[in-house]
Amino acid sequence: MYKVFFSKIILLALIPLEIIAYDFIYQKDDISIKLDFENNKIREIKFDIEIDGQKNFGLINYHNDEVYIILNTNKISFEDFKKAFPKPQKNKKLEKKINFNWEISEMIISDNYSLLSNKLNFIYDKGFESMTFYDNNKEFELSILPEDNGNKKIYLFSKNAGQFFYAQKISKNMIGGALIGNGSFRKFDDFDLNVKVKDFSIDKYSKFYNLLLTSRMLDIFSVIQNSQDKFNYLEIPVFKKGKIYSFDHAIMLGGTVAFSFKGEANPSMKTASVNGTYGPLYLFEKNFKNIPFLSELFGKNVEESLLAADFKVEKIGNKTNFIFNPLSILTPGKTRNFFDIWE
Repeated sequence: MYKVFFSKIILLALIPLEIIAYDFIYQKDDISIKLDFENNKIREIKFDIEIDGQKNFGLINYHNDEVYIILNTNKISFEDFKKAFPKPQKNKKLEKKINFNWEISEMIISDNYSLLSNKLNFIYDKGFESMTFYDNNKEFELSILPEDNGNKKIYLFSKNAGQFFYAQKISKNMIGGALIGNGSFRKFDDFDLNVKVKDFSIDKYSKFYNLLLTSRMLDIFSVIQNSQDKFNYLEIPVFKKGKIYSFDHAIMLGGTVAFSFKGEANPSMKTASVNGTYGPLYLFEKNFKNIPFLSELFGKNVEESLLAADFKVEKIGNKTNFIFNPLSILTPGKTRNFFDIWE
């Protein structure tokens, strides 16, 4: 419903309405539309529409070279928001600049989490120019802004990384964490973004929690504190092409343990493939790397840790398979071609 509604709103903004040239009011059931003209030209369109029991109202204001679209929505789910969100590309036939502003009182991310008093600003002038989105409590921010060199920079922030990954259908298993991301934007289906997350946990009921538990058996402090589900840091270089998200040499740290992995995911198809390795004593080994007679024993990264094991994750639909290679932990890291071991 929302996608059809907002498509019609954008269409109204683009169609010249000089043909009618007199004020017009349409009202039926939960729909009210009013057209105001001035000097035989459309000046403003006001609308009030109820969708799924929620009020949506606003106006389209016409100027000489610009169109202002102002929308207000009481409550909407993130899924409906994504469907309705306009993603225009180049359009040289468009004669007017579009300033799109949407205020949303509540955006529902999950049963337990919502963003309140949200504001979206979108500028389009024969092609996408810029965008900012944020909520009043500063829980989330996304901006795509032009730079002096003609490129566009993307910035992302979330106080709750777990809910961000949940909303994007990337993972349901992360809890909390502060997220920040920076990257380069070309199109909505073509960008790169380096994502960093600090201080988060993994759901103890997740399907791969046993893998984490096993990997941290030698992490004495986390075992004593029963905190094997807690992690300090995650960094993922993300590359988006079409519907595919790919990532390479990502790293996750928790206690003395480090995970390194690469792969790709297609959230729309509910598929993912990840190859990785973990070093159960990575932080412990790292402290010895500057000692001359031990520096050759310990590697430079997770893949070259003295103790490390390989794993693979495959997701198709709601089914997730985990493969663990116990023999790899006996293989010194420097003799292991880590990222090719499963290929």
